[in-house]
Amino acid sequence: MNRMKNTGLVLCGLALGLSLSAPAAQAVESLKATLSTNRILVDGQEVRLTAYNINGNNYVKLRDVGKTVGFEVYWDADTKCVQIESDKPYTGEAPVKSAATKPVEEPVQTDVAAAKQDIIDRTNAIRREQGISALTVNAKLMQAAQVRADEMAASGIYSHTRPDGRKSNTVTDSKYTGENIHSISELYLDQQQKTLSEAVVNLWFNSKAHADNMTSSRYGEIGVGLARGIDKDGFDCWYCVQVFLLDGCEVTWVDTPAMK
Repeated sequence: MNRMKNTGLVLCGLALGLSLSAPAAQAVESLKATLSTNRILVDGQEVRLTAYNINGNNYVKLRDVGKTVGFEVYWDADTKCVQIESDKPYTGEAPVKSAATKPVEEPVQTDVAAAKQDIIDRTNAIRREQGISALTVNAKLMQAAQVRADEMAASGIYSHTRPDGRKSNTVTDSKYTGENIHSISELYLDQQQKTLSEAVVNLWFNSKAHADNMTSSRYGEIGVGLARGIDKDGFDCWYCVQVFLLDGCEVTWVDTPAMK
């Protein structure tokens, strides 16, 4: 036993025992316990501890020693062992363990910029597989696609018609644009175990009209927008937009999000 808080324990003719030796166990039936009359001193001061004489040895309860000397002793039901904590005062009680709390799940955080780039990369990978030149990212188209995603998320209106009733191509000053849109619930992403960019590109590619836009050789530039909102069924979702521009055309102006 370590010296606890520099407290010296003097046991006159006393042995601290928690179990019997093998030879003693064989003769356990013949053993008798009698109260010990030996004196017990702690730091030179006599203390009153109940001790028992068994087969010539003296035994005291470890709890009594802890209480007298001043260290913690308790039975740990979880580990099924006696715990001694020399740096804590005696209570004799196992500490109350707080119930394990389930960590609060944070909403899935999507790196929007990375997701946009991945949509562009996946779209261009499909084009290359079909022998079509890759689309170039256009900053104005990126802005326009984001305006379209934002206004759908804000209004809850999932449509190629803008919330104020205008056509989708009024988001820029060019009439030579095409648009893909999709609303994907986060529940769907969880169920499918797919990233947002992977899921939306797959869904677009498996729809002929959307795939035609993605693989059209007439288009030379692209912009992508993503906005988080609520779908018509009340689920958290992502509004996804691709805006394409005919090769050789130009966009110089982008509208602000339309309201109902």
